[in-house]
Amino acid sequence: MSTARRLLTTSLLAALAQTAPAGEPVQPLPATCSWIGNTFPGAAKWVQQNVKAMVVVPDGTIYTNVFWDEAGREVGVYKDGDAIGIARHTHGWGYNGGEAIAVNAKYVFIAQTADNEGGGLKDPDTWPPKGLKWHGISRRLRSDIAQGAPFPGGKGGKGDTLKGCFLPVNEAPADEPAALAGLWADDRRVYVANPWKKRIEVLDAETLAPVAQWEVERAGPLAGDPAGRLWMLQRASGEMPAAVVAFSADGKPLPQRVTLPADARPTGFCIDPKGRLLVADAGPSQQVLVYEGLDTAPRPAAPLGAKGGIFSGIPGRTGDLRFNDPVAVGGDAAGHVVVVSNGNSGGGGNVMECYDPAGKLRWRIFGIMFVDVADLDPADETAVFTKEERIRIDPAKPAGKNWSYEAYTINRFKYPDDPRLHIWSAGAWVRRLQGKRILFVLDMNNEFLQVYRFNEATDGEIAIPAGLFAGKPIQPRRRGGDPAWPPHQPAKGEWIWCDADGDGAFDAGEYDRRGDENAPGYQGWWVDDAGTVWQATETKGLRRFPLKSIDAKGVPAWGFAAMETLPHPAELKQLKRVRYLPGKDVMLLGGCTDEHKNQHWKPMGPVIVRYDDWSKPSRKARWTLVAPYAKGSRGHESCEPMGFDVAGDFVFVPYTGASKETGFSTGHIEIFRLDDAKPVGCLEPPPEIGEIGLQDVRECLRAHKRSNGEYVVFLEEDWKAKILMYRWKP
Repeated sequence: MSTARRLLTTSLLAALAQTAPAGEPVQPLPATCSWIGNTFPGAAKWVQQNVKAMVVVPDGTIYTNVFWDEAGREVGVYKDGDAIGIARHTHGWGYNGGEAIAVNAKYVFIAQTADNEGGGLKDPDTWPPKGLKWHGISRRLRSDIAQGAPFPGGKGGKGDTLKGCFLPVNEAPADEPAALAGLWADDRRVYVANPWKKRIEVLDAETLAPVAQWEVERAGPLAGDPAGRLWMLQRASGEMPAAVVAFSADGKPLPQRVTLPADARPTGFCIDPKGRLLVADAGPSQQVLVYEGLDTAPRPAAPLGAKGGIFSGIPGRTGDLRFNDPVAVGGDAAGHVVVVSNGNSGGGGNVMECYDPAGKLRWRIFGIMFVDVADLDPADETAVFTKEERIRIDPAKPAGKNWSYEAYTINRFKYPDDPRLHIWSAGAWVRRLQGKRILFVLDMNNEFLQVYRFNEATDGEIAIPAGLFAGKPIQPRRRGGDPAWPPHQPAKGEWIWCDADGDGAFDAGEYDRRGDENAPGYQGWWVDDAGTVWQATETKGLRRFPLKSIDAKGVPAWGFAAMETLPHPAELKQLKRVRYLPGKDVMLLGGCTDEHKNQHWKPMGPVIVRYDDWSKPSRKARWTLVAPYAKGSRGHESCEPMGFDVAGDFVFVPYTGASKETGFSTGHIEIFRLDDAKPVGCLEPPPEIGEIGLQDVRECLRAHKRSNGEYVVFLEEDWKAKILMYRWKP
């Protein structure tokens, strides 16, 4: 670290400051590092996020496909609760995964999408022309899924793509939904559900040359049965109910048909080796629907799973057969059924579990975190909350075994207005206000502050929507977003929603406004232990929203009438982050100066200022810290503080990016003394964790001092679908 930039300067208002010696080495601290949210640590294996398609072969091997996995595990292979394979070459260079996958004795057929990254990728044998996308099939060897299986006319070969292994089925305008909806293969043919062209296409399994096609409506996932029939899922549309229909191998419609319940929302299905039709229903039943008698007249049999899934009994409580948005199902020759649930929002996260013929759990694996940060419940040092999960940690157990997934806190059926269903949310703070547990949820860029309450008697584990701070009217955030959400929001200006009647819905008359103006630009939020909400605007001062009340239903309220705007701090050109400690009357503000700026648009900047006697006329700046940082030539090439948190006697500063100049690896955390900002040491992930991703969430770290003096630090880790957990005792 001989070239590390480390400076502790004297503020004009500070009574005294000290300067840390240039080049002072920072030692790794004797901390333990583990993780929550994924069954595996990540260096060698991890459970991918957001599985959308799965096929299970008779010996129990599982193949999965997702459109996007941050670390490139779009296609994974699993068996007996272990991650045993990864396709690779499915990520980046314009290529992504998809929502269908099929296998035969020799090959794996993977639905993929390819673009040219805005026209920057130019090779007609690897990428489509600018403005267009390819939606098609990649073929791999089943004996080694990382190896391509080229065929005549196959695309690919430049960059990290496999030569001659991709078949474009659709070349469509980039903004049109033209992805393949289903694949099924035997040793002679590959069947392709193509909703964009409203047909099923049949390809030769060896050459991938077209063999036949026939028109269908609502083309969806495909599966074949032992008798040679091809089955297709038709999702509901308008007054047409969802159904599973059958065709002969040459496309002739067959009389066998399963019309699904009116409220069903089928997402995937299979024909298991017993000849049963299994349908994953993400509707209110949250079950796997089972149908027998496919040779004659299909009839319903006993479904798999508790009716209502995770929302039955104690809503949100996890457990065996309590599915949460089941999206895929498969069965093996031994009668085992594998179910993937994908209820998690904000980029996805899934639970894969396997049950024996009697319905007893055999194994379960997790990949439930993405763009997420955890926080401890102040009243329970083993209860950890994320934006939508409750985790139990057990410090006595070894890494990877010291956490358990106990609850999911969204009820999409009872509270469809829940902001977590509409905003890409990212991390949580937990507070105990007037004895009540309140959950605050942020998004990646700190645009909104969401507020949730709990009522175990009526809602079990569910976090009930109670409030939302918005700096301007909300627009749909992604394709398919509800343009009418939130209902009744003001057409202009910033607002605060408070759930006055306690029903968790955004009703007319529940919005507090500050006129037609949007909030000044801001990047920082903080909720202190007294319930005061702080908003750090970049140049227009620090805004303070004191907690007005918590009503009999447990709904907290804030308003603009009581808002106070404090002057912009003289020590910072731009204010980005804030922490106020009411018990000490200490304020810490983070941001940048003319000399020390953030390099990428998302990080905080390297400057942190501590103020004493914040609420008194005697307020003074005690110290100003310029944390080490390294400039990059552009964007994510920098290595700099994303923000900071305060716990006990220390300030914890997480870094995004890595740097040879500073000697920091990705995921580096610098620790300074709260008293005088002197460096204490650092935390970095050990080899078993492997490389971790860049921090994407502005508030990417939470730190806590436990009653035994140990510090617990949670750090966002999107690369391998988990959250890091450090434990350090000075």
